[in-house]
Amino acid sequence: MGGTIGEFLGSHPPAMAFVQAPKPPPVSFATLKYFSVTAFKLIDAAGKETFIRYQFVPDAGVQSLDAEAVKEKGPNYLQEELEARVASAPIGFKLVAQVAAEGDVKDDATVHWPADRPIIELGKFTLDAVVPENLKEQKYIIFDPIPRVEGVGPSDDPLLEMRAAIYLISGKQRRAAEYAE
Repeated sequence: MGGTIGEFLGSHPPAMAFVQAPKPPPVSFATLKYFSVTAFKLIDAAGKETFIRYQFVPDAGVQSLDAEAVKEKGPNYLQEELEARVASAPIGFKLVAQVAAEGDVKDDATVHWPADRPIIELGKFTLDAVVPENLKEQKYIIFDPIPRVEGVGPSDDPLLEMRAAIYLISGKQRRAAEYAE
């Protein structure tokens, strides 16, 4: 393979755009907007498919830190802040979906849909506790990116299958490392 990261980025404009996009550090996990990388399809009872990308919008609003504020934070500030925040009150998010229009690219996560696509509210999500022994429990979690529920399916984005396979390998390695300790 060979080459430098600069060569790779120079020949892959979507990767370069991601690297160059601003990514201000959040005040909290509770003040960060989350996006699905890939498209998914919702399938109604008649079999009609509607392609969407999920978003979780924080009830507390999106808030970020400037460079000076980040310098004052410890390496685990987000986890510590989350634990303190959820101990005082539940954290809420609105689950919404951006709906693709005819002709929108649904099989390439690097292609953004235009901002004027409809956003519909699907529901709400509330976090009211942190899992006890969270670090230990993380060794057993595998985040399968492929929906395995009736009425929701993956798009044809090959990234989904690759992520599913890699997450399975990662989970097996984390568990094996725990048993080796």
